[in-house]
Amino acid sequence: MRAARGVSLVFALSGATQASWMSRLPVILEQTDTNFVRLGVGLLMLGVGTLAAMLLTGPACGRYGSRRVLAVGFAVTLLSLLAIVLSHSPPALALSLLAMGVGSGVWDAGMNVQGYAVENGLRKHLMSHFHGWWSIGSMAGAGLGLAATRFSVSLLAHLAAVCLITGSLCLVSLRSFVADKAARPDAARSQSRWPLRRLAPIAALMFCGAVVEGAAGDWLAVYLNEVRHLSHTGAALGYALFVSAMAVGRLAAERPHRHVGAVGVVRTGAILAGVSVGLIVLTTASSWAFVGALGWGVGICWVFPAALSATGNAATPSAVAAMTAVGYSASVFGPLAIGGMAHATGLGTAILSLVPLIFVVAALAPVLAGAAPGQSG
Repeated sequence: MRAARGVSLVFALSGATQASWMSRLPVILEQTDTNFVRLGVGLLMLGVGTLAAMLLTGPACGRYGSRRVLAVGFAVTLLSLLAIVLSHSPPALALSLLAMGVGSGVWDAGMNVQGYAVENGLRKHLMSHFHGWWSIGSMAGAGLGLAATRFSVSLLAHLAAVCLITGSLCLVSLRSFVADKAARPDAARSQSRWPLRRLAPIAALMFCGAVVEGAAGDWLAVYLNEVRHLSHTGAALGYALFVSAMAVGRLAAERPHRHVGAVGVVRTGAILAGVSVGLIVLTTASSWAFVGALGWGVGICWVFPAALSATGNAATPSAVAAMTAVGYSASVFGPLAIGGMAHATGLGTAILSLVPLIFVVAALAPVLAGAAPGQSG
């Protein structure tokens, strides 16, 4: 279990690091004289760097092992964090965000590869648990950013402290990792031959689930405030309930997976998420909206980690990194599509359009059968 604790720490540090700099984004924009258009370019660079790095991380883990790959990801991420602090122009910020995308993409995909190796060795589902710790780290990082802003801590002092603490803890976590390097020179090459007929439906399930999850992250608070006319506090509470439900659901996932199985857990969760989306849009009482936010978070939280576990058993650990990229792309581009639909039909209708995707998740849940940790796919 020492390795599981180390991976949990890496997931938590990833969430905390990302939330730390994003919580200070207003200060960063002011420091670099960046407007919304230039910020959009910078965020595009961040996304491109992340996706490209995720796609390359799988083969790198197969050849060198996720321990070495993650060490590179840690270093690039922390250096790019300092680069963001030292940026004083929009081009410098865009380049720093590109580097941040590369570093965080390697970190994200690499920790999922290592997470699969650990849960496969222990023969029980831990991927949801690891992702739960990412959510906890994200909340901690956002809270640290809030405190830094409240007490007027400079951006340099705040993010330098984050780098120092994160770097030290990352070095500690690396010592607990299990070996997952390809045993033979030709083994890494064989990892490119994945069973696409098995992986395609898992990817479809992953994509739909990530769109539903990402839409809540980007649009739930906006909908509660602008359409349901809740106060800013009420809208923030709805989003906080969603995030908290995600974290708790993932941390508690191992027992349901053991007793019900991935198919039952994901299918039941999808049904709960579909009902919850309906509660948010179709009811009038704010209390039902809060219940819906909780149900949405609990219902959708198991899709992403369950799909990663199934991927590792259906193919190879390096395929986990590629599937991480599928989920990331869906969580980025899906909410953008929701925004376009909201402009044409209204935000409520756009959110209801998630229900068919949730039904797809429920219908595809059987592709997770026979892919429990420790079993062959």
